Amino acid sequence: MKRVDRIVFFSFLGPLILTLLVADLIFLLQFLWKYIDELVGKGLETKLLLELMGLFSITMIPMALPLAILLSSTMVLGRMGENNELTAFKSSGLPLLRIIASLLLFCSLLSYGAFYYSNTILPNTMLKFYSLLWDIRQSKPALDIKEGVFYRGIEGFTLRIEKKDPDNRTIYDIMVYDHTTGRGADNVLMADKGEIGLSGGGNYLILDLYNGKQIQEVEKRSDYGTRYNELLISEFKKYHKVFDLSQFKMSRSDQNLFKNSFQMFNVQQLRAESDTIQKEMKHQILNLREFNESYINITKAKSDSIVKIDTLFNRLQYAQVFKKKDAFISQQALANAQTMANYADIIQKDMESKKQLIRRHKMEIYKKFTLSAACIILLLIGAPMGAIIRKGGFGLPILVSVLFYLLFHVLNITGAKLCENNVVSTFIGMWLPAIVLLPIGLFVTFKAQTDSTIFRGEAYINIFRKIFPFRKKQQITL
Repeated sequence: MKRVDRIVFFSFLGPLILTLLVADLIFLLQFLWKYIDELVGKGLETKLLLELMGLFSITMIPMALPLAILLSSTMVLGRMGENNELTAFKSSGLPLLRIIASLLLFCSLLSYGAFYYSNTILPNTMLKFYSLLWDIRQSKPALDIKEGVFYRGIEGFTLRIEKKDPDNRTIYDIMVYDHTTGRGADNVLMADKGEIGLSGGGNYLILDLYNGKQIQEVEKRSDYGTRYNELLISEFKKYHKVFDLSQFKMSRSDQNLFKNSFQMFNVQQLRAESDTIQKEMKHQILNLREFNESYINITKAKSDSIVKIDTLFNRLQYAQVFKKKDAFISQQALANAQTMANYADIIQKDMESKKQLIRRHKMEIYKKFTLSAACIILLLIGAPMGAIIRKGGFGLPILVSVLFYLLFHVLNITGAKLCENNVVSTFIGMWLPAIVLLPIGLFVTFKAQTDSTIFRGEAYINIFRKIFPFRKKQQITL
């Protein structure tokens, strides 16, 4: 490696790692903002939250890597241009492509590593992430009984307390409604004072009530067999009640339940699954033909000739086929045509669903390649733009990088939506960012290679000054 390659490469490596961490953090904050309502208030362990955020950060690396390459290349080349290092390299006869040759080689290897990561490591990580996120979203909120509010978090019971001491244990004016019988609030506990607490493992809620009464509606049967309800009221000095809180404990689902999602497959599995779906579609077409063959041939009354009906329900012509000889045969043919039409409609809807699933599989295959190709394309945009604007730091380079990345992100989302709606082919839709940005990258690289001033503000300012010259006023001193 020559000296220019070492200077450019090691100047690029540090900002790349830093911007990758920052970009990943931005995506993580976006995730927390989206699911904050489903994470807060469930009493989740810190270890569990850290595991969830760690898994999400790993899944966002393929999205954060192109942004990091764009940002770091623009910052590094802009700083080198601002410090006249690019001018020194070019004066020694090195073109821009030779100066960034080490970056092109490194990003090519990085894009291959990104594809390998997306194809092998990412599916397993996403499987763990989505299964954990599902378990957290399905878990119930943590036990939180507030003053003056009916609490219905415990299944089959409703609790209300009027006042709670600062120790969060002593409570006053308690009402407990028991709905476990399925006949409404037929069992009510009322007490002036009580104590509430959790068992050692937190699996049970222990409620001790003092100086209260129990109102219970009991169903009885008379001597004549008729049933009636009787209200029983009993008083107590102490009542011990235990609630099972196992429903609040988050249970982990079997990860095999999520393995059939196309996001958990690699390229080989996606292609195999697409082939399997296509074989199922061909088999359904054969089943439809066999089904129609049992209805399509109808025998006329008192005749051995067979009349083949070429059209279904809406194109059936009774006068030409049956010549109004037998109304029963006409009704039977109409019913058969309706049956065939209904079955064909069911098959058609199922085929459309399978076609949509095949499109999603193809989109996922192309996605693994397009994110890797974006690493090289955004480098061809970021490095020449940094050489053109000749500004380093976190000012103008970040603004330029964010604008180009927003364009990349919008094109990526637009292409995916067009594919899902079957407006364009999956290849065009998923490669839309590359189709649009690659010519831009080559154009910017050519302009930076030839030292064009088309992107420099000073050139336009000089043109403006030539068109509208400003004369300085001379001061006359006496």
